Amino acid sequence: MANSLSSTDRRSFLKAGTAGAAVSAGTVVLGTSGEAVAQSGAVPNLFPNLNARQFRAIRDDENVHVEFLVEALGSAARPRPTFQNLNQTTVSAFVSLAKALENTGCGAYLGAVPVLFSKQYLAAAGSIALIEARHAGYLNVLQNSLSTVDVFGNQQQFEQPLTVAQVVANAQPYIASLNNGPPLTFNATPSRANDISILNFALALEYLEAEFYNINVPKFFG
Repeated sequence: MANSLSSTDRRSFLKAGTAGAAVSAGTVVLGTSGEAVAQSGAVPNLFPNLNARQFRAIRDDENVHVEFLVEALGSAARPRPTFQNLNQTTVSAFVSLAKALENTGCGAYLGAVPVLFSKQYLAAAGSIALIEARHAGYLNVLQNSLSTVDVFGNQQQFEQPLTVAQVVANAQPYIASLNNGPPLTFNATPSRANDISILNFALALEYLEAEFYNINVPKFFG
């Protein structure tokens, strides 16, 4: 869990998270190979109102994940962090950052799951991770990527876990303060006490995703 984020991976993540940030909304056209591609900042919409329904559902999922983890942790739950840089100016920028955050979530859960001590927490984390993966696959395709690319744009047949350092590097630009909550870390030795650290680590990410969608989904999709 101690590996650091390489400069190449960091550039790939930042590029994924900011692509299209300065582009205004436009129309969708067909590419030369026949696939739908986004032009002028627009995103494909396979069925009428599908994107709106999808993003509202993703927002609701992330808020439910927050509620679940807060309840599971009880009095040990971390305070909600203060976030920054989440307000997106175009739908294209919003989708790009959503894709980056959801793919980070997939890798984060996969990195944490082997360290969980409680089988009950393991089952819950696995259940959340699969929903994060469904979100990520949808967002990958929405941006004309293969559904199985990871946060760095690499196609995977087996999802790759992210280290704590990689997750923190990806999330840190959007966290202004932890508000005296526990640090964003856990150790590699399974224990009941370490489970609390892992769940609070996950809760910080879920707070981040929920805040991101709560801000942007009403703006772009009503």
